[in-house]
Amino acid sequence: RRSPNPKHLLAFTMGTAAMERLARRRERRPATIGSSVGIISALCFLCAFPTCAVGLTATRSPPSTLLARPSPFSTWQSSHYRRPPRSLRSSSETRLHGSNGGNNSFDISKPTFDLLSFRLIRSDALLRYNSLNQSEPLRINLYLLATVTLLGYPLWCESVTGDVAAPVSVVGSTLSGVGCAALFWRERTRRSNQLNRMEKELNAERLEVRVPVNAAISSARPTARLRDLRSKRRILAIRGTGEQFSAGLVWDTLCVLRRRLVQSQTLVVLVPTDGSRKEDWGWDENQLGSNALWLADPLNVDGQGGWISYFSELLGNEADDGGGENNDDELAWFALNFKGRSIASGLGEAPRLLELLGQQLQPMEFLDDTDEAALSENVEARQILECQKKFYSVLTDSSDENQMQQIFTTELAEEVDEVLDGGGRIDGWEKCLEPGARPEGMVISGSDVFIASDTLAYSTCIEFPPNAGIDGATLLAVQRWGRETTGEGQWKLKLHQTIPWSVGSRAGGTLRCDCRGCVALARAQDNRTFGGLIG
Repeated sequence: RRSPNPKHLLAFTMGTAAMERLARRRERRPATIGSSVGIISALCFLCAFPTCAVGLTATRSPPSTLLARPSPFSTWQSSHYRRPPRSLRSSSETRLHGSNGGNNSFDISKPTFDLLSFRLIRSDALLRYNSLNQSEPLRINLYLLATVTLLGYPLWCESVTGDVAAPVSVVGSTLSGVGCAALFWRERTRRSNQLNRMEKELNAERLEVRVPVNAAISSARPTARLRDLRSKRRILAIRGTGEQFSAGLVWDTLCVLRRRLVQSQTLVVLVPTDGSRKEDWGWDENQLGSNALWLADPLNVDGQGGWISYFSELLGNEADDGGGENNDDELAWFALNFKGRSIASGLGEAPRLLELLGQQLQPMEFLDDTDEAALSENVEARQILECQKKFYSVLTDSSDENQMQQIFTTELAEEVDEVLDGGGRIDGWEKCLEPGARPEGMVISGSDVFIASDTLAYSTCIEFPPNAGIDGATLLAVQRWGRETTGEGQWKLKLHQTIPWSVGSRAGGTLRCDCRGCVALARAQDNRTFGGLIG
C-alpha cells in the first residue's frame, strides 16, 4: 500500500478545521443564517412564481385520458409487450378534455389566481396582457427583488460579507428599499388597472344583439354576440331610461348623425332600463325608415349575464374604486373599436357624438364630393337644404358680414359660450370672411336633414376644402336650425360646427360658430389613463 501524500493530509486537516469553525458559527447565530436562507428562498419563489403561473395558465393542457400501458422496464413479464397498431388504438388516447365537455378544446377564459393582483383573473386577459406588455412583468419582479434585498440587508449582511452592518448602511438600504417598494406598488397598480380593463372588455363579448340588415336584401335580422362582430362593427352602447333617451340629446343626436354612423360602420345599442321602445323615444318612420342600419336591438336585456347586468357590473366597479354609491339610474355609455377594446366611456352625460366621430369613429371608405344629398318629400327639409346652400355660398364667396348675420339667429349658442367661459377667443365674422381667411373654393356633398320638431331641425354635410385630393382631409359639418313660429316661419341658423373626419386620421380640433363668430378647440394630448367605466 502506498503511503498518504503529505499535501493531501494537510488539505484534509485544513478542511476539517474550517468545517468545525463554520459549525460553531452556526451554533452561535442560528437565527441569522436561518432567516437569510428563508428570505432568499422566499425571494426566489416570489420572483419566479408570477411569471411561471401566468405562463402555465395560458399554455397548460387539461387532464388527458390516455390509455395506461405497461412499461417494458417495470417488470420482466412485459418484455414481450408490443405497441398496438395506430388503427387499433382508441380515439380517447389523444382526446383532450376541457371544461366544455371534452370536445377537444380548452376554455381559455377560465379564471386563474394572479399572485400580484391577489385575485382571480380571466386567463385570456392575462395572456393578452403578457402579449402586449413584455417589459412590465420583468420590471415588477426586479422592483420586488430590490425591495426584499434592501430591506433584508441587516439580516444577511453578516452572513454573506462576514461584517456587521453599519448604522449608515442600514439607514441607506432601508430608504432605498422603501423607494423600490413604492415603485413596485406603482407598477403593480398599473398592471392591475390594465388587467381590470381587459377583463371588462372581454366580458362584453358575451352580450347579444339583433343586427340590422338592408331590407332590400333580407327581412330577417340575425342575432350575434359582440365577439362575432369583432373586426366588422364598432359598438356604441348607451344605457338609460326612456325619458333620458327622448328628453335629452341622445336620440336627436343619433338621428342627426345616422348617416355618418353607417359610414363609420358603428352599431348603436340603446339599453332601456324601464322597458321602453324606440317608438317611445321619438321614432319617426317617415324620416328614418322602417329599418335603420345603425341601430341594433339588444337581446337578453334583463336576464342573467345580459346588458343591464353588465352595466351594473361596470358601475359597481366604478363605485368601488371611487368609494361612492352605485348610480344605476344615471345615463351610462361605452364605445368599442373593431378589436373589441374600449375607446371611450362616460357616466351621467350623453356622449358628444360629433367629437367621438372625429376622434375614434372615422369613416371606413374615402368620401366623394359627388355624393348626392338625401332628398325628401318634406317641404321643410327642402327649405333647410336651401338655407344650407345659402350659408355656404356666403361663407366661401362673400366678405359681407351683414349677409352672414341675416342667416344666423340672434340667439347665442351654449356651445360657443362654453368655450368663451373656459378662456377661449372668438373671431368675429368680419375676420372670418376676409380674403385668405374664408374657405374659398370649398364644396360640400352628402347633405341630409333631420327635423326634430316644428321649431328645431338639423342638417349635416361633408366639406371638401380646395386642393384636398381624393384622399385628402375632409370635414364633417352639423348645423342646428330654428324658427320662432311654426308653419310660415323662416329657418335661422343657430349653430354651425365642423370637425375633421377622414379615413385613418384623428381630428386635431373642432370649430363652433354662431351669430358672433367662430371659436376653435384643439385636441389635448392623450394621456394613458384608466378612468371611465371600462378604462
